[in-house]
Amino acid sequence: MKTGVPTPTAAPKSGKGSVAQWLVALGVAMTLSGAYLGWRHLTPPLAAAPPGGLPAATVINDRLPLPDFALHHGATAFTGADMRGQWSALVFGYTSCTDVCPTSLAKLRDLADRLRTEGQTPPRMIFVSVDAARDTAARLDAFARAFDADIVPVTGDVAELAALVKHLGVHYQRVAGLTADNYRIDHTDAIFLVDPELRLKAVFSWPQDPAAMAAEYPQLTAAAR
Repeated sequence: MKTGVPTPTAAPKSGKGSVAQWLVALGVAMTLSGAYLGWRHLTPPLAAAPPGGLPAATVINDRLPLPDFALHHGATAFTGADMRGQWSALVFGYTSCTDVCPTSLAKLRDLADRLRTEGQTPPRMIFVSVDAARDTAARLDAFARAFDADIVPVTGDVAELAALVKHLGVHYQRVAGLTADNYRIDHTDAIFLVDPELRLKAVFSWPQDPAAMAAEYPQLTAAAR
């Protein structure tokens, strides 16, 4: 989802056509600005300028850190403290997902492999399951390790996920199946890049390109803002 907002630099000098073109550009800017605010899911406005973009990433540069949250992997808690001090890449999904989630984790693994080959430290890869009812620690481990042993799988119920997903603008919804346990979950398919101070730096929207992400990663993680 690219959300760069075009801004008119000056009013047109004359002519009905020029005025009409300027009004159309202004309308597009207002529409994109509204879409971005909706995507932020009513979180407080950012102190920074509106987000910009790179070919693969939508750059957010959030000034607000992630809110307090407490997810878990079995009996082991996972909080923001486990992410602080390093770059992190978060993917949201569930282990019963048959297409998007396996593809996203494969691309995340590919990104990490490319960065390692280039002598760079990849971000900590975190898979957040939105299906705590079915995704046990054993099931999460088996799913994550099928892609990369370094992927950290965690989950949480609706209440435990609420603050984190709201801040990031992640949406998910359970869709009933033929039986009580046979349901799917529609969910956001982006990869979220979070900086060592727990601020959302950028979003890689579907369909992600690992080569392009790896090329942009050094620029995204360069100097502190």
